[in-house]
Amino acid sequence: MKQDYGSLQDCAVRAVLASFCMKARTAGPKAAQREATVHLVAAAAYLDQEVGVEKTTNILRATIASMGSGSNEKH
Repeated sequence: MKQDYGSLQDCAVRAVLASFCMKARTAGPKAAQREATVHLVAAAAYLDQEVGVEKTTNILRATIASMGSGSNEKH
């Protein structure tokens, strides 16, 4: 049986975003932006080493699309 990895990834993205937004509120915008940037760069570097540039690009595109498919309200 084939799993729908897109849906699994979408759920994971939403869970991580919700968690990060809660932490960011207490850390403040500058600290949250710095932490998010560091994590994004680290995740992209990890993915690049593990699955290659093309798959990394696809994962990042799907993640950005997933973020945009939710509500447009600020967290």
